[in-house]
This record gives sequence, C-alpha cells and structure tokens, in this order.
Amino acid sequence: MTRVRPPVLPTGGDFDTPVVLERLGAILKQRLGGLGTPESVGFFAGNINAILKLRYEGRYLGVRLALNTYRFRYEKDIIKEIFALFLIYFARDAENDGVAKDIVDGMLASPVGSHVGHALVHRVIHYDWSMATLPWPFFIYEWVDGEILWSQAEPEPYYTAGRNLALLHQITFQSYYQDIFRIGREPLSWHQRFATALAHEREHALPRLPATVIAKFDALDPAALMPARPCLVHNDYSGGNIIIDSYGGQKIIDWDNWLVDAPELDLMKMKYWTAIGPDGLLVPDHRLYSDFLQGYQSVAGSVLDSQRFRAYEFLWLTRAYNFESAHQDHREQTAGGSTLARHYPPAPAYETYLSDL
Repeated sequence: MTRVRPPVLPTGGDFDTPVVLERLGAILKQRLGGLGTPESVGFFAGNINAILKLRYEGRYLGVRLALNTYRFRYEKDIIKEIFALFLIYFARDAENDGVAKDIVDGMLASPVGSHVGHALVHRVIHYDWSMATLPWPFFIYEWVDGEILWSQAEPEPYYTAGRNLALLHQITFQSYYQDIFRIGREPLSWHQRFATALAHEREHALPRLPATVIAKFDALDPAALMPARPCLVHNDYSGGNIIIDSYGGQKIIDWDNWLVDAPELDLMKMKYWTAIGPDGLLVPDHRLYSDFLQGYQSVAGSVLDSQRFRAYEFLWLTRAYNFESAHQDHREQTAGGSTLARHYPPAPAYETYLSDL
C-alpha cells in the first residue's frame, strides 16, 4: 500500500503564499538562525488544517495552519497539540488535574512560544495562535519523512503503536471534564460523561437506525458499568496519524481532538480502522489488532473491562455512523481524489457493526 496524501488546495483566496513565506522566514531566522529564505516544497490540506512543507537552510520543516476552525467540533482557535506536548512533558505519576490546569492557564496567557517536543511527537520549533503574525493558529515543526502505519501491515509496528498508546494512557486524572479548559475546575464523573455522550449520539441516530439497534441502546445501562480510569486520550489514534520513520521510530500526529476520557475510547479506531482493505476502505484486521493489543497490554498490564469496552463500541460506532450520514455527499465528491477521506467506510458499514454487537 502506498502512502496517501491530502489534496493540494487551490491557489489564491485568503492564503497568500508569498506573504506567508515572508513572515515564516522572519520567525525561522529568529528561532533557528541563518540568512536563508524558506522555500515551499509542498502544500497539503485536510478539512480543517493545511500543511506547508518548507526547505530552510538545508533542513525540511512543516507548518500546520488551522485554516478552517469553524468546522471543528472541539476547542477552537488554539493549538491543542502544544497543550498536549506540555502535558506529556510535565506529567506526574499521580493524577494530573492540577498540572493540566496550570498548563492551560499559562498557555492561554502566552499564545506564542518555541521549542517544545517529546520522543513520541515531532519537535515543535514555534507556535502562535495570537493571530497577529498570520490570521490562523499555526505551528512550525521538524518534518518527519516516513510512512503511515496503514501502509505497514506488519505485526511489529502495530505492537509498537500499542505500547506507545499505553504510555500515553499512563497520564491519569482524578476526574473527567467536558473540555480541556475545564480541567481542574468543573469535574465530571465517568457516568455523567459517558451517559451524556451516548444519549447525544443516540438522539441523532434515532431517525435512521433500525429499531433492533435502538433496542440495544436502550438495554445498555452505563450506571451498571464499572467507572473507567480517566487518562489522556488522543481521540484520533489510528494508522493515519502514526508516522513511521526509516529507522522504525513512530511519531503520533494530529492532536486536535485530545481530551480526558477512558482508555477504551482510544482503541476503537484501531479495532475498526485497523488497515486499508483490498477495496481501498478501512477494515478490521483481527491479526494486526491482536498485535496492537499485545503491545498495549505489555505496558498497561491490566485486561480491559469487556462490558465497558462494548459500551464504547456503541458510542464510537454510532458517532462514526452519524458523521458519515451527515457527510455522505462530501465523501462521494472526494471519492476519486488523493485524500484519506476516500478510505473511510460509508454509514451502512457502521450500521452493520452496530447490528453485530
């Protein structure tokens, strides 16, 4: 399988590349030194973010620009990846509610900064969501050449991806929260958090899903389940967001959706979007998923609660069903393009998965 890249955005409009390069050049001279001018060597776009690949003083850099945050369902107009990086760096063995609260307070007060990184994430050279330099939140990072996990359907990288996820899940909290701005301020119990999320997805799916599936929802009682341990959840942990370099090292990208939730939520995409199938759509692969779980449990140690795992399957599959139902026209328009969007299964696939639960 070959690596899939997002489509190139059309030129013109609000994105004025010469002006952007001039302003980025001034930042790079300040952060990295040198007298060169950055050269654009690639421009890739998704629904929300665009990636500008640069060459500067003989090194390759990436610039991630949040061009379309109005479409984003989570916290807007900040760079959540930077908050996650600081949390990973400063996390303690005990609950990290206070650590995360201090990071949020400090970062909101200082929307511009530089030089932050972690072994599991690409190194960030500069970040800025003040909208003063550019009219979008953006950050500059060290470019990592490699392949996405979906293109390496072998046991070892999936095992490593499981280990890496378990390491992230060791960053725990005392409570749940609606968003990262409320960490340490407005705690929620697991039952409050999960029941609210499940009811929301059920309400949106009710007019379309068959009665047999809705009956399974109604038989699901979150109050009867054991509460999950709250931890740092990437919330988009899939093969498309794991870059494997030429040495086999892995970098986890796209932290826009991270939150405090149960570890089971991060396992859903790896189970149902394990690999790209022969027809080009993402499919479960029980062998690779088993390798991933072995890696996860080699660090996590404990066996996941089967009933709570099934409850998260209902939640995530219904969320995916609702999303694909609402975006069916968009999926059809992009089906022939070179974009990851064409690999995601349509809504009926999730209906089938729900019926089989």
